[in-house]
Amino acid sequence: MEPGSRTNWSRRQMLQCAIAGATASALLPSTAWSTVRMSTRPIPSSGEPLPMVGVGTYRTFDVGSSAPLRAAVKEVLLRLFEAGGSVIDSSPMYGTAESVAGDMLAELGMRDKAFIATKVWTDGRRRGAAQMRQSMERLRSDTIDLMQVHNLVDWRTQLKTMRGWREEEKFRYLGITHYTPGAFDRLIDVMEREQLDFLQIP
Repeated sequence: MEPGSRTNWSRRQMLQCAIAGATASALLPSTAWSTVRMSTRPIPSSGEPLPMVGVGTYRTFDVGSSAPLRAAVKEVLLRLFEAGGSVIDSSPMYGTAESVAGDMLAELGMRDKAFIATKVWTDGRRRGAAQMRQSMERLRSDTIDLMQVHNLVDWRTQLKTMRGWREEEKFRYLGITHYTPGAFDRLIDVMEREQLDFLQIP
């Protein structure tokens, strides 16, 4: 769920669900996961196949330093990879989610299996660049697979920086997002002006 969603679960409810999901997953025999074949679709701009199912990190990965909750998150990532998935979507606005995802990928030694997507959500070139550098540090990666302008905040400025960083191979793909259907007309306008790889919408 993105900010602004009508669903309003408490932090306790979200964490309980994360633990319950990881526990239930752990009860399944490993052979059950080894037979799963994740469907893929090609990224239109490159043809690279991308698994259709990924993991969002809003709230569920915002677990701070809690060892039990980090263990649950790690189990979720392990099952994702075992099933052939790779996409991990995060944002610097999701509390500790980027740092937790980066730590767990490092502990699992599976950065090469992950397709990391995150976002920039601030005004100004300097603040945007600083936020994107911070995301790379938190995610423990010199390259982000997909960087997106979140909710179109100062999109012209941020896309200019993002294109330069893609030329330096810091980013592989670029995109835009918005969490409300009311912004669809604005998204279409940007898509008609700019060459983008990804669009993330409700």
